[in-house]
Amino acid sequence: MEKKEHKEKKVSPGIVYLSKIPPSMNPLKIRSLLLQFGKIGRVYLQAEDESKRKNRKKLGGTSRKQFTEGWVEFLDKKVAKSVAQSLNCTNIGGKKRYYYHDDIWNIKYLPKFKWGHISEKLAYEKAAREQRMRAEISQAKKEANFYLENVSKGKTISAIVEKKRRKRKLQEENDVSSNVERNFNQKSVKLAKTDGVLDFSTNILSKVFSTL
Repeated sequence: MEKKEHKEKKVSPGIVYLSKIPPSMNPLKIRSLLLQFGKIGRVYLQAEDESKRKNRKKLGGTSRKQFTEGWVEFLDKKVAKSVAQSLNCTNIGGKKRYYYHDDIWNIKYLPKFKWGHISEKLAYEKAAREQRMRAEISQAKKEANFYLENVSKGKTISAIVEKKRRKRKLQEENDVSSNVERNFNQKSVKLAKTDGVLDFSTNILSKVFSTL
C-alpha cells in the first residue's frame, strides 16, 4: 500500500496549449469545458493588445476583452496528452444553439513544458514587442525629420526663386522706363509770321549792330 501511494504521488502535471481562443471565451469558461476530462490546475489566457480592442470597438465590433492564446495545466500529464489528441480540430460542441457549438478546438500537448516557461515566453514576447515598438518610433522620427528638412529646403528654394522673379521683373520695368525716355522726341517750335513783326525786328537788330 505504501508503495502504491508513493507511485501515485509521483504523477506529474501536463500542460496543453490553446493556439486560438474563440471570441468572448474567458479562463472560467475554458476551465469548465475541460474540467470534464480531468482535474485541472492553473489556466492562463493571453489577452489581446489593447489597441486591437479599441480599433474593433471603433469599427462597431464588441468591446469585450478577447484572448489570443492560452495554457491549461492538467494535474496528470497523461490526461493532458489524451485530451489534446482527442479534442484537437474538433467542434467544441454542446447543444445546437450553444454559442460555441461550431467553434474548433486548437489544442496541443507540450511535452517537457513547465508552467514557469510561460512567464519566460511572455517576458520574451514583451521584450520583442517593446523592441519592435522602439524601432517603429525611431523610423517614424526619421521620416518626420526627413519631411521637415525637405519642407525647409523647399521654402528656401521658393524664396530664392521668388527673389529672382522680383529682381527680373524690376529690371524689366527699369528697361521699359529707359526706352520711353530715349524715344521721347521734342517738337520744334516754329515762329509764326504776323503782320511783318518778324521783319521789323530783324531790321532793327541789323541797324543796331551796323552802327557799332
